[in-house]
Amino acid sequence: MNTKFFMNNRCFACGSENTNGLKMIIKESTEGVESIIKLPLWCQGYKKTVHGGIISTILDEMAVWAAFKKKGLKCVTAELNVRIKNGMNSHDEYIAKGKVTNVKHKLVQAESEIINKNKELIAFAKAKLIRID
Repeated sequence: MNTKFFMNNRCFACGSENTNGLKMIIKESTEGVESIIKLPLWCQGYKKTVHGGIISTILDEMAVWAAFKKKGLKCVTAELNVRIKNGMNSHDEYIAKGKVTNVKHKLVQAESEIINKNKELIAFAKAKLIRID
């Protein structure tokens, strides 16, 4: 699939060439996609706590990548509903996951989550994506 028109390695979340980005490495999993998350201190809001906007960015990215890697769908986010259950420590490692739950015409529904090493839920999101292919 040709992705040249929308990918140039400068994405804030997954771009390897964005010096100010998160540089997420997203891999296909059984249900969708996964990424190991370890964030630098500049991602904090309160002391040693990851900013909620960064958490939302990770959840958004996982939903869009699930649509692309598992279904071959190029999408953009139309709606993202985030629920943060627990804080993320800026020095800990987490796992982010994403999966597609429904595809109907141009609407793709996806879910994503972040869990800690004890498999406790940190945050989750439900996303509505719009196909652009």
